[in-house]
Amino acid sequence: MEHIDFQFPYTPYAIQNEFMAALYETLSAGKIGIFESPTGTGKSLSLICGSLRWLKDQESQGAQQSVAKKVNEDDDNDEPDWLRQFQVTNRVEQQQQELIKERRQALRERIRHIRQGSTRANQSSSAQELARKRPRKASSAPKKSQGHGDDDDDEFLLDEYESDQEQSSTKDDKSNLSKEVRELLAKMEESKNQTTQEDPVEEEDFGPIKIYYASRTHSQLSQFVREVHKTSYADDLWSISLGSRKNMCIHKDIRKLKSVQRINDACLDLQKKNTDKARCPHLLPKTDKFHWDEFRDHALAHVRDIEDLVKMGEQMGTCPYYGSRHSLRPAELVVLPYQHLLHASTRESLGISLKDSIVIIDEAHNVIETVTAIHTVALTLNQIRTALSQLTMYMQRYRARLLGKNVAYIKQVMAIVKALIRILQPKPDQKKDRVLGVNEFVHLLSIDHMNMFKIEKYLKESRLAQKLNGFIDKQQQQQQQREKDTPTSVVPTLTQIEAFILTLTNPDKDGRIVLTFGDDTPQVKYMLLNPADVFEPIVRDAKSIILAGGTMEPVSDFTNFLFNGVPAERIRHLSCGHIIPSNQMAVMTIDLGPTGKPFLFNFESRKDERLMDELGLALVNLSNVIPDGVVCFFPSFTYLQQVYRRWADRDILERLSKKKKVFKEPRESNQVEVVLREYAMQIDQIGGALLLCVVNGKMSEGINFSDRLGRGVIMVGLPFANAGSAELQEKIKYARQKGEIFSSSADAGKEYYENMCMRGVNQSIGRAIRHKNDYATIILLDQRYTTPRISNKLPKWIGDRVERYDKFGKAMGGITRFFRQFPHPPPPSITQAKT
Repeated sequence: MEHIDFQFPYTPYAIQNEFMAALYETLSAGKIGIFESPTGTGKSLSLICGSLRWLKDQESQGAQQSVAKKVNEDDDNDEPDWLRQFQVTNRVEQQQQELIKERRQALRERIRHIRQGSTRANQSSSAQELARKRPRKASSAPKKSQGHGDDDDDEFLLDEYESDQEQSSTKDDKSNLSKEVRELLAKMEESKNQTTQEDPVEEEDFGPIKIYYASRTHSQLSQFVREVHKTSYADDLWSISLGSRKNMCIHKDIRKLKSVQRINDACLDLQKKNTDKARCPHLLPKTDKFHWDEFRDHALAHVRDIEDLVKMGEQMGTCPYYGSRHSLRPAELVVLPYQHLLHASTRESLGISLKDSIVIIDEAHNVIETVTAIHTVALTLNQIRTALSQLTMYMQRYRARLLGKNVAYIKQVMAIVKALIRILQPKPDQKKDRVLGVNEFVHLLSIDHMNMFKIEKYLKESRLAQKLNGFIDKQQQQQQQREKDTPTSVVPTLTQIEAFILTLTNPDKDGRIVLTFGDDTPQVKYMLLNPADVFEPIVRDAKSIILAGGTMEPVSDFTNFLFNGVPAERIRHLSCGHIIPSNQMAVMTIDLGPTGKPFLFNFESRKDERLMDELGLALVNLSNVIPDGVVCFFPSFTYLQQVYRRWADRDILERLSKKKKVFKEPRESNQVEVVLREYAMQIDQIGGALLLCVVNGKMSEGINFSDRLGRGVIMVGLPFANAGSAELQEKIKYARQKGEIFSSSADAGKEYYENMCMRGVNQSIGRAIRHKNDYATIILLDQRYTTPRISNKLPKWIGDRVERYDKFGKAMGGITRFFRQFPHPPPPSITQAKT
């Protein structure tokens, strides 16, 4: 590959050049890339510069090809008739392409003027001037109803609904077709509608190649946008950030609502015609194309994150949520959360088309779990009872005024809800956790005579859940006003019920229904088993997909369960080394404790008190030679609590506290920041602290233990999940079945189980070494880390540096020598067990 100037804002490291070159090649070849680059190696900037260089080159090549084609057309006047006829048949398409180019050029000119006349210093005044020119709408305050009694809540009355058979002949009824066939027909219908649709807001098609960048959290997306600003690409890039209504709504009343569902419902209610509430003043009518376009032009003129768009929307008086959606078509870079990308109905509602686009998913180590979680729905018995009570109340109020098939469909929904209640209230001797296929479960509920596809369509089109939520919310508010109670938010239970009912139309092979009874908390859950089926439309439509992360090992899960069926030659895996010199990281496994007891933290040894004592003595010694902060990860909260109590009963906890103040990860989320702050303060002011954490807990991902906060990261044992869990057993069984088809692994179920464990390990030990000047030691306390099956699943940049110590004393010597390179090494010492 010839040298490419990626316009990296700094002098790139060798691994950054390697990353960008591999990314460019992968995008050019239309492949799937699994890229691993440790935290602190400039992964985000490498993604930005590599992908945007490719994008700009594609645009340049497209322009050159267009010019060359026009020259050829002008020169070839002696073409044969058949060739001329062929060209005529493509004339319309060429004209469309020319129109797109003209539109893009016109937009480019408008954006250029905005950039020249609207610097960061005066963007605010420019937007405010634009807002003053716009005709103002009515107040958003609710209008007083002129009616009485029941008319006050007519806004929650369902519109007339007729089923498929009343609207069309039986021969045209598609409700009994399979999900796959219905999706195909829907796509064909959508494509047909797009050619005839006359939506004045969405009529323009700018046709650029897009890069969709997705990450896990709002803060990660904002950080990515800040990284884009560091590059020269930001000066000539059309970028838009997408977010939820919760993050982007500027309606003063709606944004006060706490529930995401209520925010969505309230927004949709304000868009309905003939509502008792005034239309949202920030939501312009579709016919007001000028102001929608003005928002788009200003949004694209600068690379902005969600906060910037919200601020701009407030200044212009235009909804940034819908304004960003209107800005989607011409955008070259679209920044969006995981859920917006991975959920098909959300993509559809936002108007996202991945056709021939580039999809980059950052922090992708947990993308399989995310896909599974998004499409998994759980219901408790109390939720289901609440939904039945709310439906009954709704029917009592509106039954006489419901038109069409509404009553019949609501009765069917209530029948399903009653069946769920019945199945979660078995006789005492029948309370046994169960895992069932979808078809088996529908039969068990005795609802197999119902057409679930038609019920699915009804729930979507009637918006029953949203109407019911609004109705119940209003009832509660009125009751609270009468009784002068403190307001409470409504729980949108039917929304969850609806989501669960929709899962009953999924293919039987792709999921399972899990019934659990627990301690007086019966629950029914739909568990997605096949994330590949959900991810397949993305693989099918996108030109190229990049999964990137600091620790992507083990990668076999991605190839087996996300990209199964994709040819191996289309998947590229790159694992970069670290930018730090080899002497700045010491990785070791330790087989034995200070008294020679083997470190083997398996299921059988979890109650071994001597092993707990041995671990405590090891930490006392390690705390004596590792300076500043030490972070120690346990396989579970249960084991951490067990060990902690044992240490407290002995004198081990007291001896540890003399070396470093001991902190423990809290179970409560709202206490995490407090503990981290105290931990950091202790290290900064006193000089040493030990933080006991849990793998897959709140501190194993997204927390930056750089520099003095994490000079040592210790992993206790291997965090294998409870193999007795009915859900896990079903997943392992499914993995084994899939492995027989797609994997060469002798036991794909075992492979899946180990990979779950090692993904947690890799995320935890990745908390150390966060930048090029950082240094730390990573210590793995379990003999099993020396086995090839486990060691090969470590990230390459860690696995290549592992040293095995068969005796604890040798390990102490190695750690002492490691820290002696750096200022103020601690004195070596080994504490033996008391006799």
